[in-house]
Amino acid sequence: MAVPASRYQISRRAYPAELPAIEYDPTDQVRRVQRDGWISVRGQLVRVPKAFVGQPLALRPTQTDGRVDLVFITHRVGQIDLTQPTLRVQPVTHVSEHL
Repeated sequence: MAVPASRYQISRRAYPAELPAIEYDPTDQVRRVQRDGWISVRGQLVRVPKAFVGQPLALRPTQTDGRVDLVFITHRVGQIDLTQPTLRVQPVTHVSEHL
């Protein structure tokens, strides 16, 4: 039986030394995730996953009044109901292939 090290091959795909900057639509409200996974929305701190620390997230209006989607690059990662007294990120339960 072959061991994994005997099957390893270097990838032919080039990996850039630096990834391109993340850009959002000018109409999006962009928040950079602070240490420990917090963003500020309407003067309240809202916890988001720590995986996004240091990254920009976009707040994008939805078709429903008072709700905004939380978007990372092109992926909707949550939704915030701005009509609630305490703001929380509601996790995404269905992810479409395209935003």
